[in-house]
Amino acid sequence: MTPAFLTHLNYIKRMKSLFIGCTLTVCFGGGTRPKTEMKRFWKLYELTLKSIEKDIELAQEDSAFAVIAAPWFPVKCYYALYYLESILMYLIDGDPMGFRNGGHTGIRRKFCTLVNTGAITFSDTGLNHIYSLTQIRGLPAIASGQNTTRNYWQKAECTDSIAKKLMEYKLHDAGKKWNLHTKKGQEEKKQFIAAGSLMLTDLFYWYRIKANYRDLDYIDFENGISENEVLAYITIYRDAFECYRLLLVGEIGPVLTT
Repeated sequence: MTPAFLTHLNYIKRMKSLFIGCTLTVCFGGGTRPKTEMKRFWKLYELTLKSIEKDIELAQEDSAFAVIAAPWFPVKCYYALYYLESILMYLIDGDPMGFRNGGHTGIRRKFCTLVNTGAITFSDTGLNHIYSLTQIRGLPAIASGQNTTRNYWQKAECTDSIAKKLMEYKLHDAGKKWNLHTKKGQEEKKQFIAAGSLMLTDLFYWYRIKANYRDLDYIDFENGISENEVLAYITIYRDAFECYRLLLVGEIGPVLTT
């Protein structure tokens, strides 16, 4: 395994470990909501979930398929969760943001807001924590090479490493519009960091962005990563996704079926 691949494998294993045994508490707003858009998104979720399950089935039958499935696997997992999160937020306060085009970044901000107000609460403190970007910048540095050790995912420091990686992705994405050679660009970056925040559950969104626009460069099939190792990666990714999916479905399902 390459160091980059081991690093990301540790991050996904850590996310899975945080979700295991975690519970989700949601405070739904009063009144009834029209179900048309919710049912449309639920159908999209079901279709996406079938595709995810089929990818895992085919990859387990032939590990060569894991190599084919890997680049788009985080994208599918994210969209399944996006559909569920959009429904959940609509049920909480009637905000249809997720049902509109371009609602992805808005959903991430809204999710932080709902956690901050207590409308959504994870029992795990790591998943429930809202990191300011300033706080992440102040986290202790990780010893060189530590995040590539095979058991790093078992250490508490791995959680902070995930936050740092997500901030890296977030700054890279926002930085496309900054000219850091100018004082204006430097000030824009400074203000962005001062006002910005993220949560560990944002991982599925940022890995989708990475897969869509920057490729999964840590899965380098030409430099020592085997088909079986890629299969292990998407299987663990599926496990982390599945843990979060079930938490969301547990809250949404009973409401949609009444």
